[in-house]
Order: sequence, then C-alpha cells, then structure tokens
Amino acid sequence: MTRASSAFAYMSLAEAADLIKNGELSPVELTQAMVERIAALDSQVHAYVTVFAEEALAAAREAEEQIRAGDYRGPLHGIPLAVKDIYEAGRTTGGSKLRRDYTAEQDCTSVAKLKQAGGLLLGKLATYEFAAGTPTLASHFQPARNPWNLEIDPGGSSSGSGAALAAGMIFGAMGSDTGGSIRWPAFCCGIVGMKATYGRVSRTGVFPLSWNLDHTGPMTRTVQDSALMLQACAGYDPLDPASAKVPVPDFSEKLGRDIKGLRLGIPRTLFQDNCGKEILAAFNTAVTQMETLGAEIVDVESITLGELQATFWPLLCADAAAYHLADMQTQAEDYNQDLRLILALGNLVRGTTYLQCQRVREQIRTQLLQQLETVDLFMLPTTGVMPAPIRSESPGLYLMAEDFAIYTPLFNLTGFPALALPCGFSSDGLPIGFQLAGRPFDEATVFQVGHSYEQSTPWHSRHPSL
Repeated sequence: MTRASSAFAYMSLAEAADLIKNGELSPVELTQAMVERIAALDSQVHAYVTVFAEEALAAAREAEEQIRAGDYRGPLHGIPLAVKDIYEAGRTTGGSKLRRDYTAEQDCTSVAKLKQAGGLLLGKLATYEFAAGTPTLASHFQPARNPWNLEIDPGGSSSGSGAALAAGMIFGAMGSDTGGSIRWPAFCCGIVGMKATYGRVSRTGVFPLSWNLDHTGPMTRTVQDSALMLQACAGYDPLDPASAKVPVPDFSEKLGRDIKGLRLGIPRTLFQDNCGKEILAAFNTAVTQMETLGAEIVDVESITLGELQATFWPLLCADAAAYHLADMQTQAEDYNQDLRLILALGNLVRGTTYLQCQRVREQIRTQLLQQLETVDLFMLPTTGVMPAPIRSESPGLYLMAEDFAIYTPLFNLTGFPALALPCGFSSDGLPIGFQLAGRPFDEATVFQVGHSYEQSTPWHSRHPSL
C-alpha cells in the first residue's frame, strides 16, 4: 500500500472534492489510492463483495478530462463511491446464494443519479442476506468485519458500507434502512448514516425487504458528506410508487448555523430502562453538549420498546415473506437458516394482526407529528446494546429477542428523517452513537443539529488502526 493511499484514507468527501475542483488532486490518483487500500486491507475486513477497479479507473480518467474541460458537475465529480450489494448495478448478489451469479441489466435509480453527479462506482458492499438474514462464518459470503475489532459484527444490514467507511476504503456509500440498517452499522462503526424521509430517495432497482418500511440513503464519515451525497441521490422517481414528488432543497444550507433555541425532545420511556449503561452515559453526555451549544432539552411522551417491537416485527416479517414467497417454495434450502425462519414467521402473521399494526403505526406517527409542533427534533440513542462477536452459525431469532434493544424502527414506522452519528466509545474501544430525527422532508435541520454537535466533539476524527 503506497503512502498516498494511506494519506487519502480518512480525507472527507468534501475535502477531496475541494482538491479535485481546484485541480490539486486527480480523480485517477484518488481512485487508484482506494483500489490499493482495498487490495491491502479487504482480506481482513471483507467489506467488498465485488470491486469494479478497471471500470472505476476508466470513469476517473473520463471525469478528469471533463473537469479539465470546464465541465465540473459538483462535489461528487471524480469521487469513488460504493453501494450495498442489494442496489442493482453490475453483479448484485444480495448477500445470498440465490443471487450469487445475478448481474443487473441496468443501474438502479440511485446509482444512476450518483453517476450523473460525477460519482465513480468502485464496488458493491457486503450486506446481511437480502438485508435481513444474520451473517455468520457459515454464510455463503464472508461476513464483513468491524474495523475497530475484527471479531465484532459491524452492524447491519448495511454491514459492508459501515465497515468500508470506517476502514478508509471509500469516501461515501449507500445503504438501506428497513428497521435501522443504515443507522445500526453507523453506530457500530463510528460513522454517519442518514435515513432520509420515506419517499425522498428512490428505491427502484433495490432488492425489497418491506415495501412499507424500506428506505435508502447515504453513509459517510461526516455530516457534511452525508448532506452532499443526499443532494445527489434525492428526488422524485416515477418508477418508485412510494417516491414523493416534493422539491429537493439545499441540504447543506443550514450547516454551520448555531442551534441556539432549538428544542430537542427526548422520548426516555422508549430507552431509559433497557439501554446499556455505557451507551446511556455517552448519550447523556451528548445531551449535555447539546445544551452547551444552546439547544433546549425537553422530555416527550413515548411508546415503550415492547410496543415498538410488537408493531414493527409483524409488518417487516409479513412483507418479507410476501416478496420471497416464490423462492421459498422452490429454493428454500439456498437461504441461510435464520432468514428462512424469519420468512416462515412472516407467513404466520394474520391479516387482522397486520392491519392492527398498521393502525397502531398511524397512531404513533400522529403522536410524533403533534410533538414536532412543540419540538424541533427528537434525540435518542440508536440502540441500547453493543454489537456482538460474529457467530459461527445461525443465532436463531436473537434479533427479535426482548433483550435486543434497538430504537431505530420508530422512524421507519413514521417515515421521518433520522441521522445517526458517533458520540463516544465503550470501555472495549468500540464506537457508541445516537440519532436525531425531524419533521418529514426537513433533513436540512437534522443535518444542522448533527453537524453542530459533530464539529464540537472529536469523535468523527478518530479512526481504527488496521
């Protein structure tokens, strides 16, 4: 690995973009550095399923010529990016034996938009099987590893996206989030993950898990980088039935503004009694920092964790079972055991249960919208548990167990934009984070508050040693 590849590893996307724009950095040089770093480190991290080295370098040469000719498209132009391997673009496996040889005929909408903005697709990143099944050492594909501790799961299902960013092997990635699959790996890997408002970013050409709950969005190392990536991939897509025909604002507009007078609502009932002590301590310190920055902190009423799980899991399992029904009938043995069990449970969800969950979901959304008339954002931990070691075989339904306290599904049920970012480390040296959520289609304010906190703390500038 050359000195150059190490020097570029943890440069922010925004910093690299400025250098490229000013002619101080070549897209080819930057892409070659990433290719070399992947070659040197990914045998340990297993973040990538497929690397498009030749294609990305060719695109980098083309981008360099365009920029020299005065055709600069913006901050993603000439920047190497990667996407979760459920996004159709070249070889797309979904992390499953069923799709190990599948090659997409065309790019999904999000990848097409990133390329239109000048981004370079460097590769496809590891995922839990079809964004649901739990990776193990017995899985068909090698599980991604957490760069902070290679024995630990990097979180999922956007596991490779989190791991690649934490390891300095990409400048920005796309993940998907049905119950926290952008924000949970952001927590585990010490990076930033944005689940934008439901309908903000197209899902066309992305393997579904739940039509009701699926979101797509960017994963980066800084809040500013997240805003830049969302700017490129957001927008109405008539091919996605859930796509929202709303204007795309400047997501970076509020970055750098202070947060004095903004009110942050904390739903303590959801997490106070089931959150790990170290996570809760780091969160409370982050709350204090928000107050130091001028925000007003207020407690808001909330559902319990049990109520959240009882509403969320039947919807996810039933939707997933419907999508995978044909393959489960003919190729069930090609699914990993844990995913087969989730899909089997989905087939047991009664119609009345599904409808009742949808009714409760709407009640939750209505309550939170009412609260957003008196507070500007919600602030809460991402999860109450630290990531576990990568298992040798299927753990069964541990993801649904009562002791798996994860709070991210609240904003999949409501569709509100939610941003995860780091706020400390555990005694074992693993990252800890929290999440901010705001009004529908007001990602700019979420970014504003997240950026203010990030820039006042050191966590985003710390990286693992590999």
